[in-house]
Amino acid sequence: MPTTSSPFEYLIVFGIVFVAGVLTSVGFRHYTEKVRREAMSHA
Repeated sequence: MPTTSSPFEYLIVFGIVFVAGVLTSVGFRHYTEKVRREAMSHA
């Protein structure tokens, strides 16, 4: 018999993926700002 996931499990997975996406976006933004500052100081 196939097991079915509860809606609560889907909500937990969605929350984890959402938080991971936010953290990735914030980290990428900080990285690009750092690279931009370093490029401006070396120009």
